[in-house]
Amino acid sequence: MRKIKFAKRILVSALSAAMLLSCTAVSTLSPAVVTAADGHDYAEALELSLYFYDANQCGSNVDDNPLTWRGNCHTYDAEASLDNAQGLSSASKSAIMAQNGGSNKVDVSGGYHDAGDHIKFSMTMGFSTASLAWSYFTYPEAYKETGCEAHLMDILKESCDYLMKVTYLDDNNSVIAFCYQVAAEGEDHGTWTPPETQTMTRTTYWADASHPSADASGEMAAALASSSLAFKDKDPEYAAECLKYANALSEFTKKYPSATYDGVGSMYASGSQKDDIAWAELWCALANNGGTLPSSYTPTYQITQNGCYNGSEYDYHLYCWDKVWSGYAALLAEVGYKQDTYLNELKFELSNKGGLSTSKYNADGWGASRYNCGLQMVALHIADLTNDSSYAAGAKYQMDFILGDNPSGKSFLLGYGSQWPTKIHHRAANPGSFTANDNSDATYTPYGCLVGGPNSNGEYEDNKNSYSCTEPALDYNGAFALAIAGLYTRYGGDVNAADDLVKTVSEIDENHVFGSWYQSKPEPPVTEVTTEPVVTTVTTEATTETTTEITTEITTTVSETEPETTSVPSSETTETTIVIGTPTKYGDVNTDGRVTVSDVVSINMYLINQTENQLNEVQLANSDCARDGIIDTADSALIMNYVAMTVSIDELGK
Repeated sequence: MRKIKFAKRILVSALSAAMLLSCTAVSTLSPAVVTAADGHDYAEALELSLYFYDANQCGSNVDDNPLTWRGNCHTYDAEASLDNAQGLSSASKSAIMAQNGGSNKVDVSGGYHDAGDHIKFSMTMGFSTASLAWSYFTYPEAYKETGCEAHLMDILKESCDYLMKVTYLDDNNSVIAFCYQVAAEGEDHGTWTPPETQTMTRTTYWADASHPSADASGEMAAALASSSLAFKDKDPEYAAECLKYANALSEFTKKYPSATYDGVGSMYASGSQKDDIAWAELWCALANNGGTLPSSYTPTYQITQNGCYNGSEYDYHLYCWDKVWSGYAALLAEVGYKQDTYLNELKFELSNKGGLSTSKYNADGWGASRYNCGLQMVALHIADLTNDSSYAAGAKYQMDFILGDNPSGKSFLLGYGSQWPTKIHHRAANPGSFTANDNSDATYTPYGCLVGGPNSNGEYEDNKNSYSCTEPALDYNGAFALAIAGLYTRYGGDVNAADDLVKTVSEIDENHVFGSWYQSKPEPPVTEVTTEPVVTTVTTEATTETTTEITTEITTTVSETEPETTSVPSSETTETTIVIGTPTKYGDVNTDGRVTVSDVVSINMYLINQTENQLNEVQLANSDCARDGIIDTADSALIMNYVAMTVSIDELGK
């Protein structure tokens, strides 16, 4: 036991900045001040884009989503027979049956349909989910300010529930097997009917050690790890479960780094799995450390020259389901790992794909809008990290083209603006006469679907059978989220526009409540910790100098309820002598064994003297990072700088 002085020299502006950083220290991006959206409403576009996932939801929870025209579908996926499962070894099948009480039925229901069809791919679901969670990791205020944070959390949870449900772990939390696809191309694509009425056979495809699918397991791991960061303050237990599965899938991906494409065919076959390994590893490293990279982190794959990782893995593509290298480089730069190196790589990648001008739309390949959004993500990261607004201006021009500033005058985000494609390739929204050949207008507007848009020749065909132009998909909207959240953060928008629109359309229930699964969780019990009575000296310097000595019993109340902020005049100085214990880990204010942004919040709340956030003896000892006998903003700054990776762990407690 030793004594320490708690010097409360409150500098209100400094602490306000400290509190702001404590909420954003997981990212080093510093976007420009929000201004007007200048013609296009990025807030409305962001909010609407989330409804696409409701349009593609599958399973027994669809009745409860906000769309009035969708209903439960493929509920029989909950009793898929292992007798028809493809890719499972006999040992894996036996292990799964043992976990299911001997039954050969497995539950692969839920999740999201991939596109305008009703196949479920764990790989594209994982890619899209990780993209959504990443957009929240980088631009959380975009979701909070526009009021769609809870909607996003519902989507992430639906996806994570599915990815964990179809993954089987052994007693050591190692992967036994996972389902990477539900329904074959021939089974699904030959039937043009709404999913609610379908009863077709839906074959399941599985991966295990003898039949791996590193594309899928890597993207699933990234999805679960990134989502765990989104959930950690809302439902810590659920976040921990997601992270457990993420770590297991990441290890499986590294151990079995190859892929088989039974059932997938040419739909989602990629040439390499190294990027999926790297992507999963990076997200798991961040999630296991509370949202920052450990100071000792060294990536398995690193840039050795422009476009090349580890001297042999070449990347001349863009962020998409097939290759995530540019996303990997952007995230490394964002969290401060060899930032200059990975910024240069981002510039190389963007230039290699033609850049983003302010006079010509960049259309690359099938479903060009998704690739364009991937390039916007790269440009926005460069702009945010370098303050070079020309990159942001390029992204803005490209997004405005997608949202209607194009020769057709139509928005390729359905439901946004005054015109959009109507002859869309989406069975649920556009069953027509139960054939794609009727080229009918959609029965329903699937608000928020990003369709492929014009091809590289600038041609757009509003035809039900023009898949590359008129079909939406999970990966499209995932890439869109990364672009639109960044653009909203930089340029702003009307946060009420989407809500006003929802009130006027029949496809969306304006009274739907999002996020009830975590918002209704009971508060944890309040625990009181009482220390032994100590002599406390309080010195107050104000207009009239007064010194008072009192004897008091200090009681600390631990609660997760957010306290009200108390303003303290900047001229006030208080010194209190407090008996504290022996430190266990400098910087670990909340004593959870790690030093993360949560510790920044804990010490800052203590510094502004919130009685329900006082610290116990060990927590006080851990807070004295400057080792100067005073707990003040210097200690807070050290912890913040460690979280932001500007000081090492060795510098805490010196």
